[in-house]
Amino acid sequence: MRMRRFGTPAAAALIALALLAAPATAAARTPDPYTPGVIVATAPSGTNAYFPDIVRLAGGRLLAVYRVGAAHTGMDGRLMSVTSADGGRTWSRPRALIDTPYDDRDPKVTQVPGGDVLVSFFEIDWTDTPATTRGTYVVRSHDVGTSWSAPAKIGTHMTGPSGTSDSGYWLGWDASHGPITRAPDGDLLAPLYGTLPTDKWQRATVVRSTDDGRTWKASSEVVIAAKDGTHFQEPVLTTLRDGEVVALIRTGTGIAYVSRSRDSGRTWTAPRSTGIPASSHHLLRLRDGRVLLTYGDVSGRFSAGRPTVGRLVAHPERSFAGSPDVLLYDAGGPGGAVSDQANPSSAEPSPGRFLTLTYDLSRHAIVGVFSRTRDYAP
Repeated sequence: MRMRRFGTPAAAALIALALLAAPATAAARTPDPYTPGVIVATAPSGTNAYFPDIVRLAGGRLLAVYRVGAAHTGMDGRLMSVTSADGGRTWSRPRALIDTPYDDRDPKVTQVPGGDVLVSFFEIDWTDTPATTRGTYVVRSHDVGTSWSAPAKIGTHMTGPSGTSDSGYWLGWDASHGPITRAPDGDLLAPLYGTLPTDKWQRATVVRSTDDGRTWKASSEVVIAAKDGTHFQEPVLTTLRDGEVVALIRTGTGIAYVSRSRDSGRTWTAPRSTGIPASSHHLLRLRDGRVLLTYGDVSGRFSAGRPTVGRLVAHPERSFAGSPDVLLYDAGGPGGAVSDQANPSSAEPSPGRFLTLTYDLSRHAIVGVFSRTRDYAP
């Protein structure tokens, strides 16, 4: 989307200052961050694969979803899924998940208690001038991804259109980037971002479902982060071992902010800078309570592009300071500069063994990188 801008001098200065202040910014590399550990899925001829998300299902199988399209944006965007029964070493043939007349984007997958699988995504109509986001939707599978329900729309106050934004969209729109998360009280939380019809500054919100994800009422929506002069984008949620729900939020400055909730997502603390130069990110709570943070790095430490970087956070209830940042994958290769990559997502196929997915346009593929706890050691 056009809001993904991080090349301005002001943004670069903010990133540099944050890197000086942020703890645990020492850089490390995996043995070969330029060669995939596994090819998860390859796009058909004339298209590319984008925006993967992965979950480990209750029985141990892995399910990944992603977008296929001719370009980063376009009306041909459609969603696909693949599965793995051997910890991510081999993958099934791609299966169609969603293909509407619009650009279907940013699929995010989660499994709810009882075994059903939910996938959230949003749609854009690029034929409108300016472009129109048609909303965020949820589909449900009772058979672990073989078939899917009709889409259910997530209610929100960020609806329009009303006026034109400076980023080329109507004011009054919503989108999603983080997967649906189960709150400690059992409700499901869907993170959104967008604008009100009267406010050009993007905000992050969360919408609640009290019926296991079947309905999402706008009346349940609460604001995670909103402030004049700041775009809050792509909130990603995780529930910590102590019951706190944490939202890590991308911003227009290129630095991620964090907000926390102690009441299952009903109220949130004021967002605070983490100092992390994250442009797209994912949070995976591990079985031992730690969090694996993976993100698209825009600091320039590893390359001039947006490679995928990982950090193991030992005490996410305190801060997102953690192990040294590790370069997991760079689609640009040594010395390259590829900005259209990252949007990572991770799973833990077995204790202490991780699989992080990203996309590589040169390979027209969703690729995976394996890592272990020891790879993030200081």
